[in-house]
Amino acid sequence: MNNTITRDRKEQHRIELVLDFCEELSRRMILSGANIERVQLAIASICHAYRLTDVSVYLLTNYISLSARDEDGRYVSRSCSIPPAGVHLQRLRQLNKLSYAVARQKPLPERLKKMLDEAQAVPEYPDWLVLIAQIAAMLCLCLMFGGGPRELLPVAALTAALHYLLILLARPGLNQVVTNALTMFVTTVVAVLLMKSGLSDNGPVILITISMLVIPGIPLVNAVRNLLCGNEMNGIFQLLKVTIETMALGVGVYLALWLFGLRDGMSAAVVSSITSPWILLPLSFLASVSFGLVFRIAPKDLWLAGLGGTLTRIVLILLSQVIATRIVYIGLAALVAGLFGELIATVRKDPSTYFIYPAIVPLIPGDLFYYTLVGIYLTDQSMIATNALNCLLSLVGMSIGFVISSIIAVYIRKNQHFRLVRSGK
Repeated sequence: MNNTITRDRKEQHRIELVLDFCEELSRRMILSGANIERVQLAIASICHAYRLTDVSVYLLTNYISLSARDEDGRYVSRSCSIPPAGVHLQRLRQLNKLSYAVARQKPLPERLKKMLDEAQAVPEYPDWLVLIAQIAAMLCLCLMFGGGPRELLPVAALTAALHYLLILLARPGLNQVVTNALTMFVTTVVAVLLMKSGLSDNGPVILITISMLVIPGIPLVNAVRNLLCGNEMNGIFQLLKVTIETMALGVGVYLALWLFGLRDGMSAAVVSSITSPWILLPLSFLASVSFGLVFRIAPKDLWLAGLGGTLTRIVLILLSQVIATRIVYIGLAALVAGLFGELIATVRKDPSTYFIYPAIVPLIPGDLFYYTLVGIYLTDQSMIATNALNCLLSLVGMSIGFVISSIIAVYIRKNQHFRLVRSGK
């Protein structure tokens, strides 16, 4: 009798260890920037490997709920919240490899926590290097948007100031909505003061450039992508969250413009983006490499980040010349960026986001976002409608492109697996 009870307790402990591992793996993957679908597949594969049944995986970007039964009917559930975090693609890459290794090797449950801690321990870039990368990325974007020498220094200074301001605001766990509003208020005030003092000719370029630091472009794309992929609940939640955070950015801009009583100053200066491919291509390469470092990609893979951004820019330049519909050429450019990431990820068994995130930098519509905000401030319905629609079409086009590339990649992987099974390999 005692032996049976002891055995039951051991088996119960084993399934608890597996679910503990799955919960923490999910949490760390989402914190590192993983897609919800990828995390769900990883957890389902691991539970299947340990012969768990009735597996239920419910994931949001801020909440995890898991449950499963073992072969003897023991039931275990786990749930936890997820704090806000950035993107750490090198850590995500290691965690992704760990999920494959655990599903394939089925190590003893007692070893799982140690394996997770080892995967989490990746080399970190020093903070000063991340700051330099952010400044380099912003300077490249400033030049792309038509900024001149008088805009470069303010952009560099503002980037550095906001880098430390965001770190400072994150320490007390300040709400992201408040953080976004405060960030854009400070940025707009500085841009207006620079224009009024004559130290800058084009405040809008400064604002558009700096807004790229805080615009939740990747979460927006992921939200629309989840809606299109059938993950409606998470997509709706993400879209609502990102919409509120984006509106907070607009509130910050609006309050600053209202403070100075500006009606025309920030909209009169025209943003003349660079169109020469010989300038755009190297700037796109450098911007994607810089963002790759900010996203914590391994040093040896930074050139791939730059290659992805350059390829996306080439496709965008070529298609925009022959296709007038924004959603079509943005979608096709995103499809190419997605296929680029999926192809390399398949060959190297890495998460596709590792290569896709830096590649989509040329597609994020920072200028459209800014002019939508200015239109709201000026109550210019035509300006709002035009820019908001184009911004929305860009995001939807990007999402559709990524969904199609993901579907193609999944089909190819399944076809390869089927061929291997048929050949007995």
